[in-house]
Amino acid sequence: MYSKPEDVRIFSRNKNVVFEEKNKGRIINKLINKIMAKLSSVINTPSRVVFSERIIEYPLVFQYLDRDWRSILDFGCMEDLLPIHLASLGYNVTGLDFRSYPFTHTNFEFIQADILSWEPLEEKYDCVISVSTIEHVGLGGYGDSVFEDGDKIAVQKLFSTLKKGGRLIITVPFGKFAIERNMRVYNHEKLLELIPNIEVARFFFKPSRQGEWRETNWAEINNLKYEHYYQISPAQGVAFIVAKKSRNEST
Repeated sequence: MYSKPEDVRIFSRNKNVVFEEKNKGRIINKLINKIMAKLSSVINTPSRVVFSERIIEYPLVFQYLDRDWRSILDFGCMEDLLPIHLASLGYNVTGLDFRSYPFTHTNFEFIQADILSWEPLEEKYDCVISVSTIEHVGLGGYGDSVFEDGDKIAVQKLFSTLKKGGRLIITVPFGKFAIERNMRVYNHEKLLELIPNIEVARFFFKPSRQGEWRETNWAEINNLKYEHYYQISPAQGVAFIVAKKSRNEST
């Protein structure tokens, strides 16, 4: 179910949600679609498919889930159906984002807060997941607070809310280090500075904006410079990380 219809239109860009319109809206939409199709044929600018890093990230998250986990925190869940997927699989999921989240589920609760001012409950979750979010923290690009080391503070807080022996599953853009287009791109050195106790590290990239994703090693893409394309755009390299909170680690 969704709780705020005005917030769910962002999901119309994918096929995760089907919108059932009233008859009047459906007729208008059909007319608009016909007009846009005519215009596209006249100016001869066909759309080109760009697969974002989500095509890599979501399958990997599900691959590394443990069925014995009961509680999961998903940080940065806005624009994301992942917490509802997890809740539907029977996990008790908490979403955390400074923007509101429009969907509800029996196994899902939502915390609306800026992680830089959020006070986490220590040792609460079996797993914390953050898909393509940490790289934005502290840059202010979404109207959130600005803080130079916001990404490192966020990771520290996420670790503190893990139970001992719990896992942090995180993905970030990877390549030649840069801060642009409201995101950080991490190279190997910066990645190790950001995330402690790395247990699994896998790297993927595509050689061009419209290219195909494939798995690689960090050395091959450590100096990968992204093509200069639209301001809001997917990454060309991604690091998938699983980090463990050791059982003797203090919070």
